[in-house]
Amino acid sequence: RASSAARPARLSRSMVVRASAEKFDTGYEQKFGNAWILHGGLAVWSAVVCTPIVPLVNYQGEPLGIAFMHSIFRLMDQFPTGPKIDDPFWLQLIIWHFGLFTVLTLGTIGVQGKKQNYW
Repeated sequence: RASSAARPARLSRSMVVRASAEKFDTGYEQKFGNAWILHGGLAVWSAVVCTPIVPLVNYQGEPLGIAFMHSIFRLMDQFPTGPKIDDPFWLQLIIWHFGLFTVLTLGTIGVQGKKQNYW
């Protein structure tokens, strides 16, 4: 028979559950906000800017999201050299992120308003 020192100790189920529960940060939502808002806002904004039928985000005949991705891939091809100051990439970057942060802000306002029974 092997000695008890050679065998791994058996942990009871309550010890495992308690140990795993202590590792999870319970204040996540207070620190970072609701994860549904972040993921939902990103998905909605990405769908809107990649849809060619939305006239507000069309950029020179193609949707802003597609034009932005094409700019990123074009710049990755010429990697050591960065974009020039008059490159359309900068305008696409600013518009894309401004729209994303607007959607996230409005989503946060909506969820918090619903929680606090404003509507």
